[in-house]
Amino acid sequence: MPPPAQERWAILAGIPKVVATEKAMGVRPPVSSSISVAVAEPPYASVLTVPTRVSSAANNLWYPYVAAADPSGMILLSATQPFTNFSCVVSYHLCDAPTGKVAAIPRHFQPMGLHGDNVGLLRRGREFMVAELRPAGHGSGRATLLCFTAGKYDWVEKKLTYFPPLDRHYFGEGVISHGGMLWWVDLSYGLLACDPFADAKELLYVALPSVLDELPSDPVSRGMNRCVKVSGGRLRYVQIHGCPNAPVVTMWALADPPCAGDWVLERSLPLADVWADQSYLDTTLPQSIPALALLHPTNPDNVYFFISSCIFAVDMRMRKVVEFGDFWMPKPPPHLKRSSHFVHVWRNDPSCRPDILPSCFSKDRFSVGPDVKKMIKRFAAAQSRSTAAKPVPFAAAQSRLTAVKPDTHDKGIKLKRVRDHDDILKEELEAKRMKLEAVFAEVIESRKKKLMGSVTMKVP
Repeated sequence: MPPPAQERWAILAGIPKVVATEKAMGVRPPVSSSISVAVAEPPYASVLTVPTRVSSAANNLWYPYVAAADPSGMILLSATQPFTNFSCVVSYHLCDAPTGKVAAIPRHFQPMGLHGDNVGLLRRGREFMVAELRPAGHGSGRATLLCFTAGKYDWVEKKLTYFPPLDRHYFGEGVISHGGMLWWVDLSYGLLACDPFADAKELLYVALPSVLDELPSDPVSRGMNRCVKVSGGRLRYVQIHGCPNAPVVTMWALADPPCAGDWVLERSLPLADVWADQSYLDTTLPQSIPALALLHPTNPDNVYFFISSCIFAVDMRMRKVVEFGDFWMPKPPPHLKRSSHFVHVWRNDPSCRPDILPSCFSKDRFSVGPDVKKMIKRFAAAQSRSTAAKPVPFAAAQSRLTAVKPDTHDKGIKLKRVRDHDDILKEELEAKRMKLEAVFAEVIESRKKKLMGSVTMKVP
């Protein structure tokens, strides 16, 4: 009997490539196509390509982000479009890689996460559900779950509870689909999980393992020294710890069932053993602390790391490098570094692909949705009516900036007023109110004139 066919998988870059037109993708897709995926064999990067009418390209402030990739070929994209020089409009899109079709998801009425850190995709049969979690950060132990089923029109809001409560902001590091549930990852707090298709009222909380010799954590790029991924059918947590001169890589696997939150220690490997083995490479790897990338989907012994623009895999049992290569992908903003947050394991399983795509893919022409178009149009109109911001002396702005202490700044410093989203909406409402008042004033004045004219005619 021949050996079973090895499952195909790819390393999907978290930041897509943005091009001006579909022709620039190097293919000639049909009218209904808008996206494409350049698939490469691991350890090289597979990259999603989208046109500018779906999303703007990454810049120093924000970037589009691949939030999830399902084995059926469905990809969840968190797209961005410029709003002002310092902000953008975020929208979610479902991309079907096999057909190249893309469908915009209607916006909900709450602020949307900028980089898709808290939104995930879960498939059940023919249904695809997009779920965004908003844990409260004021110690109440409550969270709001926003759910959208592909092919429908409205978001469903659910109120959930979790324990222990969180008394700070939730730092989302991505969402994982595993075991029929979505797992929201905060590498400084733990995991929150639930089945968005069910009517559960509680979130399952799983604390992450802790070590005594943790390396300093970068609050902007937490995924460099820690990551949670699915490998070998189980959730696994990997952490680099120890002193900077002698770092150690340790792996735990979440016990099954996970209700107790127990982690089982599986592997521990000093990186010095990896640097000592150079048999696989033509050149010597720099002996520094690499950044965690991902785990092999079926072989938990293989852990992937980033060093600069390269990616390499280490077999933790054999204690040697087994794969190495350049890893090209659209670069994140300069203040962020390559880490596990910017790559996804994309498993290809045609057997789980539904026969019929959701109805949101039935249209031949792509649309960002009327709500997004109206919002962008309103923003542009508000900006055109506004006057340019002028520098304001610190003394004049001190009463507005209550969070800034006067003794921490030189009074000669001038602050520039930056109008945010709320200010623009207030200006729009004020403009509408003034317009209505003017219309009512004209109507009242017209009626007064008619009334005075009729009274004058009746006077003998």
